[in-house]
Amino acid sequence: MKKMMVNCAMCDMRSVSEETLKRYEQITVNAASVLVTPETKELVNRYNVTLNAADVIEVPAGENVRVASHNGAFELTADGAPKEGETAILWVNGALTVGADALSAAQGYFKIHVNGSVTMPKSMSGKLTNLSVNGAVKAYPDGAILLRRNAEIDRTFPLRAKDNALYWASRRLVFTDETLDVLRLTEKGVRFSAPNALIVESLVEAVTPLLTEDTDILIVPDGTKFVNDDVKMNRRFLKKYGAKAYINGDLTVEASASEVFGGIEYLYVKGDVKLPEELAEAFEDVDAHYDELVIRKKTGKVIGDVVRASVDRAVLEKYLDGVAVTDCAMVYIAEDVPPELIMERLTVSDCAQVFCAKEQEAAVSAVSKDVGVIGGKDEESGFVTDTVTGTLHLNPNVKVINAAEYVM
Repeated sequence: MKKMMVNCAMCDMRSVSEETLKRYEQITVNAASVLVTPETKELVNRYNVTLNAADVIEVPAGENVRVASHNGAFELTADGAPKEGETAILWVNGALTVGADALSAAQGYFKIHVNGSVTMPKSMSGKLTNLSVNGAVKAYPDGAILLRRNAEIDRTFPLRAKDNALYWASRRLVFTDETLDVLRLTEKGVRFSAPNALIVESLVEAVTPLLTEDTDILIVPDGTKFVNDDVKMNRRFLKKYGAKAYINGDLTVEASASEVFGGIEYLYVKGDVKLPEELAEAFEDVDAHYDELVIRKKTGKVIGDVVRASVDRAVLEKYLDGVAVTDCAMVYIAEDVPPELIMERLTVSDCAQVFCAKEQEAAVSAVSKDVGVIGGKDEESGFVTDTVTGTLHLNPNVKVINAAEYVM
């Protein structure tokens, strides 16, 4: 008899039948949230069903249940209130913003579940008992006008700013435009609020009085360019970003970048710096601030930007300088690779999932960076290893379903 594995963000089990449950020896549901009724919950408990879920939502059977699902950013306003007489569930896979006028609308939902972040006015904190969040909850000052998470306040901002308005950014305010007319903002009575503010030195005294007292301030040199993205440093870096840069992301240093090190006057990386082993010593002379320095070993082979990558013992033994696997969806480590060889020759970065044997997991974890899931090479995962070739393929005895939403 077959097994079933469901991997999804939301699994709707309100209408699951006994016939379906009888069909499988074992059912495993890996989901952020599962929707059941009292009847289907009792039915599921009688069979070999494993629910690995952050939230199991039980709704009354037979009622007019409506599930509104949104992927990505979604804003709930007063117009988004559920209709009278319906049991409504709001499901957001992304960022939910609750508008200042939307308290009643939000309270009207039977359940609001968010896989991501929630932004709401401070006055709503503690009032949404129907809200569950797998992520951060950010409260903004009541009456504030919301800006982008990382908001750059440039010279055009005073032209559009409203009188006596409070502007809020969930992460950072950026004041690096030295031509900004701060006096006009002051005359308009404009105020700003955010956890952090980035201010060039020449604007500090004028801008600081416009910020709320709980805002942390970082002063950077005049001429600093703010880059809100991951960046690759190569020989064109100075031409593109200048000698002074604040990078809100990771910085990947390429081998050709050594010739620009001497031209860098200021470098702040709100993330990790990744650089080749041969440039580590030279980079020490750069005036740089960063979260973590990740030194990439010299590699004889790079496997990258593919959906599926396989690594076996023969590959690692061939490339004495090692193998680097990067930006791949799935990576399969053959069972013939001993943990010692993995530690010595392999690096894995920016990959969604690495399938490996249980005895290899510790070694793979030690050489991995920014990997979603490590392990799972067994029959339970829906994959099996060919005993002759050592390759990994789908297990015909396991039905695997991967979806954003699934109705069982």
